[in-house]
Amino acid sequence: MKLGLIRVPLEGARYAPAIIYGARRRGDSAAGRHNFMRRCPSGDFRRPRRLLPGTLFSFAAVLLVSASLTAQAQEKPLQIGVLALGPRYEPVWSCGQSDYRSGSEARRHETMPFYVRGLLDGLHKLKYVEDQAENMGKTGRRFALDLRMGTLRQIRDFAREFVVKRMDVIVAIATATVGIAQEETRKRPIPILMTGVSQPVEEGFVQSLARPGGLITGVSHQLAQGSGKRVELFKELQPDLRRLITLRRPGYTVSEQSMGEIRAAANRLNIEVLDWTAASREELQSVLQNVPADPSAGMMISPDSTIISNVDLVLETSLARRVPAFGLQDYMADWGAIAAYGPSAFQAGAHVAGYIDKISRGASPGDLPVEPIDPTFVINLRSAGCLGISPPFELLRQADRVIR
Repeated sequence: MKLGLIRVPLEGARYAPAIIYGARRRGDSAAGRHNFMRRCPSGDFRRPRRLLPGTLFSFAAVLLVSASLTAQAQEKPLQIGVLALGPRYEPVWSCGQSDYRSGSEARRHETMPFYVRGLLDGLHKLKYVEDQAENMGKTGRRFALDLRMGTLRQIRDFAREFVVKRMDVIVAIATATVGIAQEETRKRPIPILMTGVSQPVEEGFVQSLARPGGLITGVSHQLAQGSGKRVELFKELQPDLRRLITLRRPGYTVSEQSMGEIRAAANRLNIEVLDWTAASREELQSVLQNVPADPSAGMMISPDSTIISNVDLVLETSLARRVPAFGLQDYMADWGAIAAYGPSAFQAGAHVAGYIDKISRGASPGDLPVEPIDPTFVINLRSAGCLGISPPFELLRQADRVIR
């Protein structure tokens, strides 16, 4: 008797194993005509062969393995929907090209947000496996991630689609995105995990950081509170800094609060603040044409989702005009900012993976405290070289990471 394993589709699962007994021909397997008896040339049947104890043991083991694989295959993958403003483009490196116009003719390369990269890394470390054909042989809790990026209007459409699809959890990146997800899930509640949010209590997302109380929890970034510190670090990096250009969306509460800290620190350091606003990618691109090629000037990226999602334009202008830009998340330094101080987007995404794991095991979002992400200080020496800046040795020692 031959014993083999094949996989056949089952409703509700991608694949499930089926044990085929005595299958000798493709037609027999496909039609399911299998039996425990040997068929003689004459067409009659003989008595079944007697199975030895060892054979019985092997047979039982195969059945147990088959049952385990079937249960795993029938388990519905965890459905995770991710909402983010975008598209997000990696900046095009252009050191000192004075006639360069950001976002114009260079080929744009859309990239996955660092939050999502960290989320995927965190899930993999927790033994979660993406529900894809190439991962069929891997063990672990299966998940399917649906990343949607677009304008605020598109984000609302995506959120409604996630509600119709009955996602198990929604990950929302940035304050405006979390607000849309909250509105669209009121009638059909879905757990929401937030990241990139500075004031979750003030925005009405949670009752308190310790006891969120509803279906929203996640990580907070406290981006506005570090704005004064960024000005101080910027001045240490660039001692001749005299004019600071701030870029933000008009009327956004968090960035306006950030401006209070920026102005206070700038006044102490005798730095003039130029407060520039832009409400869209097109407006930001137009505003950046006014950045002067001034060695005493610098640009500060504000805690604003509109500016952050279009940070490629800011960094390209910084390198082309040789006006340093200071970022508020670590990856901005990787992309060309002379430095960045603030919570790591990658670490924040990895932290959200832990929330997903707890919720998938039965925890209530309202019982999971909102946790802060500690700031990280990164210096990019490659950008500093392009901009003609030599960071002080003592400042390099303070950095959590130096890009060489």
